[in-house]
Formats: sequence, structure tokens, C-alpha cells
Amino acid sequence: MVKGIGIDIVSIRRIEKMFDMYGEKFVERVLSSHEKEKLNKRVKKGEFLAGRFAAKEAITKVLEKPIAFMNLEILDNVYDKPYLEGFPDIVISISHEDDFAVAVAIRIEL
Repeated sequence: MVKGIGIDIVSIRRIEKMFDMYGEKFVERVLSSHEKEKLNKRVKKGEFLAGRFAAKEAITKVLEKPIAFMNLEILDNVYDKPYLEGFPDIVISISHEDDFAVAVAIRIEL
């Protein structure tokens, strides 16, 4: 049974501008330490950061309590599909197209 759905879309350029303005402070507020390591290995840093930002916005829409983005850790499974560490009842998907990143989070009953 679906308990909640969250969706978010962001402009990759807008996230890149925020990164340019605030640098590491912005990254510290959005990404976990493991996600920061992945960001540093990426060529398309803005795309990665925007995808994670959109996913965490979508996730907060289905959670019952507020949580800081840096405390939400999105990892990739063996098939390179994202999942939210510590929340087996939340399924996520992230996609990018042109200047946009979109993410959906679905909370299911286990």
C-alpha cells in the first residue's frame, strides 16, 4: 500500500548557481559525506547535485518529520539505482533531461 508520494523538479542551472555562490557550504547542507565523495568523482557535478537536491525535496514530502538534507543519504545499489539508506519503506527515482532534474519518492507499507 502506498502511504505517500513526493515529487520535485529543479533547474540544474539554478543549483549550479547556488554552488558557485556558496561553494562547499551549499554542498555541506545538501550531501552526506559519502555523497560528497561521489560528487567529487563526477564530471557533471551540477547534474548530480541537482538530482540529489530534487530527491531529498521529494523525500521530505513523504516523511512525517523534518530532517536535514545532509542526514538523508542516497546510495546506489548494484544496478546503479538510487535508494535511501535507512528507509526501506521509501523508494526513489531520479532523472535528468536538458536543464532539469526530477525525482519522485514513494513511501510504501512494508
